Amino acid sequence: MLLALFLIDLAAGLYLFLPLVGRRNAGVKFYRLIFIVSGVLMVCASIAHWAIEDLIVIALTIIVYATLRYPKRLIFRVPSALLGAAYIAVAIYAWRITTTASWIWSTLGALASIALLGSVNLAMLLGHWYLVVRGMSIDPLKRLTMATLVSAIARTIVVILALLVPGMWSGIAIRQGIFFWMRAGWGLIAPLALYPMVWGTVRIRSTMAATGILYVDVVAVVIGEVLGGWLSALAHVPV
Repeated sequence: MLLALFLIDLAAGLYLFLPLVGRRNAGVKFYRLIFIVSGVLMVCASIAHWAIEDLIVIALTIIVYATLRYPKRLIFRVPSALLGAAYIAVAIYAWRITTTASWIWSTLGALASIALLGSVNLAMLLGHWYLVVRGMSIDPLKRLTMATLVSAIARTIVVILALLVPGMWSGIAIRQGIFFWMRAGWGLIAPLALYPMVWGTVRIRSTMAATGILYVDVVAVVIGEVLGGWLSALAHVPV
């Protein structure tokens, strides 16, 4: 179930942060790429734990992909809105089932994880897209870079709040210290430390350099969220 949880959060994040890119900026092909990647991730998540809600998300993804050519019509807008809501609902439910945390903690954990995984991975993919679409505005990458900072701060706040639960500091930060501090170092501290470098390269429109740093950011965040998911299942709160 931990594998499915990670895949669902990643798929949801990639889709939900697409509005920061903008269809006019990146083009239809980039949107199709993200739909395909998100859909494949959900298929893998469905295989990992087999849930009917995953199939609903997959079906909605197919509909949104097929109606992408009509961005201003209800035939696209309604399914796309439903897909966004479905992603959030499925992610929260997955956190609830995997960690047996309360609905409030599950919601906080799901939203924070979706935000961090989605913003960082989408920023990295968009960085590559600048090699495909020459002359594309740098604004989408700037927005996503800012989103990575906000998401990393939000994820850190959720972890700090979880550690304030009585007994959680000794149970997780001390008894599971080697795993927790790896999780904190890779998944929380590293994205915050890398942000100034990413922002500096984006500001001077050095997209290749920014993409290289974002590679490291992606690796750090993935390691952190994988460990965080495992620790959350032990602690029953999102750490």
